[in-house]
Amino acid sequence: MNAAHVEELLSAYLEGDLDADRIAEVEAHLALCPDCASLFEAVGGVREGLAAVPEINPPSDLLRKLYAVPERRKFRLVPDFLLRPSLQPVFAGVTGLLVFISFLMFSPDGRSFQKNVARQVHTGYSKAGKLYARAGAVTGEIASYKNTLLASLREAPLLKKGEE
Repeated sequence: MNAAHVEELLSAYLEGDLDADRIAEVEAHLALCPDCASLFEAVGGVREGLAAVPEINPPSDLLRKLYAVPERRKFRLVPDFLLRPSLQPVFAGVTGLLVFISFLMFSPDGRSFQKNVARQVHTGYSKAGKLYARAGAVTGEIASYKNTLLASLREAPLLKKGEE
């Protein structure tokens, strides 16, 4: 039995909730391990000190007054679910987006930025259209090469020898 296992069982040992085999194992470990023995003594001392504290029963009129106090609900401006830490990245992203949109809408440089973005988007679309057209032409050329290659392979003398 190791020290970590004894630390887990120490409370149950002090309260007498262990079976005889476990009690013997804990006592054998306490005899061999000075760290666990000092922990056992410290916990036992705290337990004895707490047992010496008298239990105080409050007067019944005090208990009645305490139970009569109504539960106060705090008014919150923001609902509790909005204060969850998991929503903080969402709020940060929305804040950044709003700052960017306000820059575009209200800044004199925002109009020129919008024009530059529109120009770049249109340039990208035209380049993509040209690439698409070029890819179609390349596909057509590859198909014609394939047909030519297959025809020349059919006519190859090496293949005809195997058929004879």
